[in-house]
Amino acid sequence: MSANKPHTWPGLATGIQCQAGGPVDPAALRIEQRLAPRYTLLLRQAKLRTRHGEFVCILRDLSETGISIRIFHPLPPGDRLAIELREGCPYLVEKVWEGEGEAGFRFRDRVALEEILQDDALYPRRPLRVALELPLVMASGADRGQAVLGNLSQQGARLDADREWARDQLVRLTIAGLPAIHAKIRWRRELSHGLVFEDRFSFRGFALALGRLQGIV
Repeated sequence: MSANKPHTWPGLATGIQCQAGGPVDPAALRIEQRLAPRYTLLLRQAKLRTRHGEFVCILRDLSETGISIRIFHPLPPGDRLAIELREGCPYLVEKVWEGEGEAGFRFRDRVALEEILQDDALYPRRPLRVALELPLVMASGADRGQAVLGNLSQQGARLDADREWARDQLVRLTIAGLPAIHAKIRWRRELSHGLVFEDRFSFRGFALALGRLQGIV
């Protein structure tokens, strides 16, 4: 898969209409959201799934009508996307407004707020892993090899290499658009390798790295 190839997600295909239909007045929606009970989700991390790839954000306010998020780069083109609070549970949303470092969405389907608010208690938080398919170079001393990145998190990555590397081996990853990343190989299954970074990304740094790797920043 090319890094620039658009992603297709269930429910995000071109031509699907939102339930309300028609143009949305951002000011009217802000009033509607103010009238609905709101919950502040401080530092709640989430993943954005779009046709142009996966990105990360921080959730801010939540109500029955919509949600607002903090972002670290402009959103990719398109108003329809999904917000995923935990793996495998996306909520389809439609963008209503976007400002400097923030954006607001309305839910495209009815949501159960108690389910969203209880996610933390029912499902322990795991590091967000973002799916990517990008070529890279692995090196350890004079040894060099090619690999393809499969996913990326703040703490590590999974990749498929062109040969087997030793567990606990220290390696350097060179990925176009990012500084060199130093990591240790934690596990290996044939040519698939799991790595933990020597220096983890901050959340902001992780968000910006994803934006650069996918051509948004």
